[in-house]
Amino acid sequence: MQQENIQHLAVIRLSALGDVCHAMAVVQSIMKRYPAMQVTWVTSPLEANLVRLLDGVRVVEYDKKSGISGLLALRSQFKGQVFDVLLHLQWSFRASLVSRMVKAKRRVGFALSHSREKQHWFVNEFAPEPKGEHVLDSFLSIASVLGVTQPSLPCELSLPEVSFNLPNRYVVINPSASKADRNWTIEGYQAVLDRLLEKGILPVITGGPSADEASFAGLIVADRGEQVRNLVGKTPLNMMLTILKGASLVVSPDTGPAHMSTLVGTPVLGLYAHSNPQRTGPYRDLDKVVSVYEELVEKEYQKPIAELPWSTRVHDQKAMQHIHIERVLAKLDALI
Repeated sequence: MQQENIQHLAVIRLSALGDVCHAMAVVQSIMKRYPAMQVTWVTSPLEANLVRLLDGVRVVEYDKKSGISGLLALRSQFKGQVFDVLLHLQWSFRASLVSRMVKAKRRVGFALSHSREKQHWFVNEFAPEPKGEHVLDSFLSIASVLGVTQPSLPCELSLPEVSFNLPNRYVVINPSASKADRNWTIEGYQAVLDRLLEKGILPVITGGPSADEASFAGLIVADRGEQVRNLVGKTPLNMMLTILKGASLVVSPDTGPAHMSTLVGTPVLGLYAHSNPQRTGPYRDLDKVVSVYEELVEKEYQKPIAELPWSTRVHDQKAMQHIHIERVLAKLDALI
């Protein structure tokens, strides 16, 4: 397909934060290749706060709580418009229903090896096999039908200024994952805080507004309140991106802010146990990950990792406790 023939592109990626970050890097790369193209992205309300930071993207929100009425409202909103290409970047059945509210000549989905929940029913073109294991590589395989093979990292985003008076050098610790069993230990995070303080580096704690995240951060900070900057619940997503961008390093488990950091070019020390970091780790910092996934997944399934499906997860609720503090501190020392 020639560049001048692509005038209108639709993107379907509703959630989650990390995957939306991967998609943003891919979509910006497409936009650079096709500067005259108009991009419309359907996403969820929370993730829309990130997507709007991409200049030139028309953002349309779909709230899953709106159900059928929300789908019908989408169909009405897109009435009379036919996109040249639709990139279906989410294999959930809900996302597929959303995609059907949008008319497009070409509807491109994942390769069958990476498709789930009957996504192949909702597309008329399959991506080639991804060239890597990472989720972002599967997005790139879809984008490759438009001639795009590399993500735009770091991404060029319209970020707000913040007024927290942070020093030139600080390290962000984002301790909370989306589920509590994917959090590392309080003792582990405290050891990281203490090592940073020994080196004269300000630790900055970030996180969302939930009571659980605030409580967890409070337990980690403990009596270090005067020495640590606790910003948990104080930064909406766009402001958090600014904080992450200014950091020297981000320490985080497998959760959205780890991938937000990659989006703005800040190195990430990732902590992994439940999911394969080669698939879901910080895309440009896989060499900086401390992972026990490999040993735990082989123990749980009694098979070599090479024989397990690409999406296999570890179910041990205490998996993160297998990450030894000494390994993380050694990696931290090497990075700062």
